[in-house]
Amino acid sequence: MADEVVVDQPVAGSETTGNTGNQQTQTPGWLAGLPSDLRDNEAFKPYRTVGDFAKAHLETANKAKEYEGKLANSIPKLGENATPEERDKFYTSLGRPDKPEGYELDPEKKNAPEWNKYWEDTLFSEGIPKKTAQALQGKLNAQLTSMVEAHNAKILAENTKAAETLKTELGDKYDASVVLVSRLWKQWGKTEVEFDKAFAAESSANRTTMMRFLLNVAAKTGEDSSLRGSGQRAETPKAGYDLSKFNLPPARI
Repeated sequence: MADEVVVDQPVAGSETTGNTGNQQTQTPGWLAGLPSDLRDNEAFKPYRTVGDFAKAHLETANKAKEYEGKLANSIPKLGENATPEERDKFYTSLGRPDKPEGYELDPEKKNAPEWNKYWEDTLFSEGIPKKTAQALQGKLNAQLTSMVEAHNAKILAENTKAAETLKTELGDKYDASVVLVSRLWKQWGKTEVEFDKAFAAESSANRTTMMRFLLNVAAKTGEDSSLRGSGQRAETPKAGYDLSKFNLPPARI
């Protein structure tokens, strides 16, 4: 007995045609077997046969299965009026730790506790994922380090240039002037901090200005005798002279 061949075609005698003006409509015959509430549904009419409908259904089902797999690991968008609980769930799904201390911004606890506490609380409240926070910290630290290094290099360059300028001004008296400034700094400042250390982080303007100030005061008070090569005064002002014209204080009258 030969295999029976089934031909997929509209059910005979169940197709209807009609004219509405110049437009002709036709209902697929296979729809006659559907319940009345489905028979007139426009969604089925594009399919001329049951086979066409079945193929379209399989394609749709496969796509739905594919999208379902993609959406399984998706994170729904947070609504504008989301509750605190919904926000916590959303941020957690993004990778935010369960508590602020979970960020591990400073595992070795080298930084100031108040610094860590501030940023941990801030990052947590903003819903920042842990990996993102660590990446941001790395970039911030690199930027701050670069800024500090640039600042220190600028100060060093300014101090070096200012020292060279002062050396040119003082000539062969520069070394003796540095010794004098250091001595007066400790003597008059009542400090044990060396002059160079005290101004190590200062700008060249402050350091050079202070050196010139101390040297000028030393000249006014006679403390610069080491620069003249002698402890004696070059001249002694007389009573009645305009003392502002002299670099040294007057002799006792």
